[in-house]
Amino acid sequence: MLTRTDTARNHGLDFIKGIAACLIVFAHVPFPRPFGVYVAYLSTVSVSVFFMVSGYFSSGASRQKLWRGVKRTFTYLLVADVLYLIKMLIDRDFDYQDVLNFLLNEVFTLEHLLKTVVISQSKICFVAWFLIALLVCYVMRLLLGKRLRILGVIGFVVGVVVSLPPIDNHMDFPVSNPWLWGIPFFTLGEWVREHETQIIDTLGRRALVGICLLGLAVIVVSRYCGTQWWFVGNWLLAPALFLLFIRSGMPANRFCLLGSTYVFFIYIMHPLVSACYHAVRGDIGMVESWLRPLVVLVATVLLAAVYYAAKSLIVARVRH
Repeated sequence: MLTRTDTARNHGLDFIKGIAACLIVFAHVPFPRPFGVYVAYLSTVSVSVFFMVSGYFSSGASRQKLWRGVKRTFTYLLVADVLYLIKMLIDRDFDYQDVLNFLLNEVFTLEHLLKTVVISQSKICFVAWFLIALLVCYVMRLLLGKRLRILGVIGFVVGVVVSLPPIDNHMDFPVSNPWLWGIPFFTLGEWVREHETQIIDTLGRRALVGICLLGLAVIVVSRYCGTQWWFVGNWLLAPALFLLFIRSGMPANRFCLLGSTYVFFIYIMHPLVSACYHAVRGDIGMVESWLRPLVVLVATVLLAAVYYAAKSLIVARVRH
């Protein structure tokens, strides 16, 4: 049994973060229907897992460590926005005046600022919504301490109420924000960190596997039964998967690199890699439509490997 006293790093968490990163890529670069739709529904669990991991490591953390989380997340957000502004310049044939007008009239406005904080809506980088929501979670954790869990419970209850109407598509469910999705799962991760031994010993592995299968089935069925079932499935599958991998006792392997080192790089860069692929290939056939998500994932991972290898080489030379 792997515990935090046995090793400085839990490779089970790295592994599930790697799986989550792959699912995020497959959600934004989908497989053909109907399989791609099911993957898109399932990929929302990945975001829940990311919030839980962040909350898990914030439990008992000092203010200095939480500030490092704020700074790191803000840096990733800034990098994502800069990269997408560069892409915007390229798409608009380097019309600097057009981009400047866009920034002044649509981005640097009070309305956009409020939308960014409340519903994590960025007009620059669409995948940055998660980084914005995570940033809000860290800031609120610094301001409120453990009282943040009250907001987590409130967000969960409101999410239940909002999900009750029979919305046909879970993408229409207003969860892409820190209040109904981020903070509830973030605080759940903190609570799991404090009680993981009791929870796992009480439920057992078989029960957790059963909950995972039940949650997976509910998410699949939710495509036909409405958003409330997607909400239930998400809250069954994400925590059960998280608990299973916490105590998996998994040894380090190459796949863990995706979750331990490459995860934010993959999250930020894969839409740009996808855009380049689309620009080069244009219209594609059925066979290539199945291969495209895999190609984008592999290309993004290779790009991450090159980036971190070059970074390590430069750092090593500077130190010497």
